[in-house]
Amino acid sequence: MPDDELFALPLEAFIAGRDKLAKELRKSDKDAAAVLAKLPKPTPAAWAANQVAREEPDLIATLLDAGAALRAAQDAALAGGGAENLRTATQAERRAVDDVMRVAVKLKPAGKPLSRAMADRLRTTLHAAAGDPELRAALSDGRLVGEAQAGGTWPFALETTDLPAPPPKKKPAAKKKAGKDDDAAEREAEERAARERLALEDELREARGTLKVRERVAKGAEEDAQDAAEALDAAQAALDQARKAVDDAKAEKESAQRVLKGARKERDQARDTVARLEERLD
Repeated sequence: MPDDELFALPLEAFIAGRDKLAKELRKSDKDAAAVLAKLPKPTPAAWAANQVAREEPDLIATLLDAGAALRAAQDAALAGGGAENLRTATQAERRAVDDVMRVAVKLKPAGKPLSRAMADRLRTTLHAAAGDPELRAALSDGRLVGEAQAGGTWPFALETTDLPAPPPKKKPAAKKKAGKDDDAAEREAEERAARERLALEDELREARGTLKVRERVAKGAEEDAQDAAEALDAAQAALDQARKAVDDAKAEKESAQRVLKGARKERDQARDTVARLEERLD
């Protein structure tokens, strides 16, 4: 694909590179060129993920494998299996995300480090890749253009604390032979209650993780918005100053033109006077 090389460019060069490739492609395939021309510019977080996919593909492969293991462990837990595999898979997936983040935060899209909000969005996207086939494919190919939303299908890894161990099962006391059926029913009820409690804890953990990420993203977005407002004010002030300079320059130009016109007129009159005097002397 001719657009693969676009995702390896510096972020600030993406638009110019895209337009150049689209222009070249238009000579041989107008339809493909039209699609390429509409290719959106990656966000800073997506660009950082794409560069990790190119520079450290093993980290991305490990992350995707960990995500697949987490999906399998969650399916097993929801089907009534134990939580030990889920805790192990969750911890492995978190470590894989942390490894990618350590590389990504060192990158500088458009010459600037990732803001806190963008770093949070990138972390959310890396977690979300566990449950989104299209996102996994784009991440693997290094062709992301945006970020995932917090609170996706596989949210367990959003929490920073370890998953709690399941409630210990009570050891059945010695019973008389006649009470075996009652014992079995009691154990089954205890196991069902333990599974239900684990599911509720998982749901609560998901909600807390989603809230935590969205609070961080919202706070970062507020800071970004404030920075953007200040930058806009500064740009507006600079624009006003530039407009005043333009108006002043126009006025100076008009004044200089009037002076020039008068000087030329006086020069011509002086030339006429010299000519008449020379004629009289002759």
